[in-house]
Amino acid sequence: MKKENLSGYFALRNTIFTTVIILVFLGGIIVYYTMLYSETREHITKIGELNAQTSSEQIDKYFSSGVDTLKLSGYTLDNMIRSGSSFTVIHEYLLNQSSAISNITSGNSPGLYGYINGEYISGTGWIAADDYVAVQRPWYIDALASVGRVTVVGPYLDKRTNTNIITLSKTLCDVKSVIAMDFSMDRLQSIVEEVTAQGDSYAEIILNREYQVLAHSDQSEVGKNYLQEQNSFGSELVEELRETDESLFSMHYHGSDYIVYTTTVANDWFCISVIDATAALNRHNLPLFFMIAAALAIIAVQVVILRYSNKNTQITQQLSEDLSQAESTISEKEKQIGEISRVALRDTLTGVGSLAAFNRKCEELAEKRRTEPIPIAVVMMDINELKIINDSYGHEAGNKYLRGCCHLICETYRHSPVFRLGGDEFAAILTNTDYEHREELMQMLNETCEKAYACTDIDPWDRYSIAVGMSEWADEEMTYVAAFSRADKAMYIAKREFKQNNGGTESAQEKHDGTVS
Repeated sequence: MKKENLSGYFALRNTIFTTVIILVFLGGIIVYYTMLYSETREHITKIGELNAQTSSEQIDKYFSSGVDTLKLSGYTLDNMIRSGSSFTVIHEYLLNQSSAISNITSGNSPGLYGYINGEYISGTGWIAADDYVAVQRPWYIDALASVGRVTVVGPYLDKRTNTNIITLSKTLCDVKSVIAMDFSMDRLQSIVEEVTAQGDSYAEIILNREYQVLAHSDQSEVGKNYLQEQNSFGSELVEELRETDESLFSMHYHGSDYIVYTTTVANDWFCISVIDATAALNRHNLPLFFMIAAALAIIAVQVVILRYSNKNTQITQQLSEDLSQAESTISEKEKQIGEISRVALRDTLTGVGSLAAFNRKCEELAEKRRTEPIPIAVVMMDINELKIINDSYGHEAGNKYLRGCCHLICETYRHSPVFRLGGDEFAAILTNTDYEHREELMQMLNETCEKAYACTDIDPWDRYSIAVGMSEWADEEMTYVAAFSRADKAMYIAKREFKQNNGGTESAQEKHDGTVS
């Protein structure tokens, strides 16, 4: 081969070799950047999730005392109505309860009032005007529309105190009488402001089901209805919220990128944490530019070395080793990301723990029981008639039914972890307080379902029915399997009894219409 041809051959070979190195090296940089971008986004997501959960936990804690008080007072008033107690006796009870409620809530609620046995009765000391018609007030109307459940009305401005309040109300046993109590919104506003003040959140927002702003870290937004706005951040947020069933989503508004995490609180309000991720995500662009520029500069030097040096083999070997190390690092990162993705501990539809979370919790308890005795009970629950509702009304109605039943389960076992094992099956692991009151809680859940199922004038997906089985995790049992099996069998017995007592083949539509073909 002539010297010129030989020189051209080596030049072509070196050019091809250098081009391959450039492409592979740049590919590695892009992969690394993508991983870094994903990790940054995941970190921001966790901050949003933590903020939303912090807000929701504080809000639920704030309102739980009022909801529990209203329920307990409702039980007492039900007994008074059944026994025919007089107006004076009922009024005296409301006065005493209102005084206690005002102390318990630090003045955030003045107490109880309601429409009972055909008369308006107030325990708060407020005297209604002559033209005040209780049965035409939203707190009365909304309570009748949600028989057996505590409903939330508002927020609205109380002209007497010039403060924003909401009203909790609930029907009584005669389905004509209603008991109610007002709650100040000031604490709700302070919660979102405190979370935002920590510095990680762009905005903390509480919306009701009509997308009205109940609380906002920017007080000027309170009271707005984002569904009725146009071309605003709030309207864009609601549009994204309505288009997805996911608790986490991204949105782009006026050149900025936001990561939004949502959860539900207090009667299905939206608790929303918004984080401006623009700066954090864009921080990687400049380093990426310098990394690529540096890579190209290095490769240019390598081209010169490859052309004018006799150490081609050594350079190639070194680059090969560097490439192998980079691929090894990328492979390890991919494994870590795969492991994080695999362990999904939360059910996306209901927000409770997943099957993986249930198994992990049981393993942790089993390990802990090796060194100390822990009394534990396993509760298995199966949602009745889910298939009927899915077939009759569609899966969206079925999802509402699942979420409603899950909310009822969590309200009952509020001190215990609840898990969705798949489909219509749920489980709860009871320890401490819930374990001590396990029989009462199970009875309360059954009674609540019976009342809800008996209400034939509401939507079928609001007539909750749950088959429940419970078993204790014996001290000598090393794993939860036996207790799980016993609870599962007890649950299926309850499910068979439900089908026997309710016909078994009657459709959800027929029950809703009151007819059977």
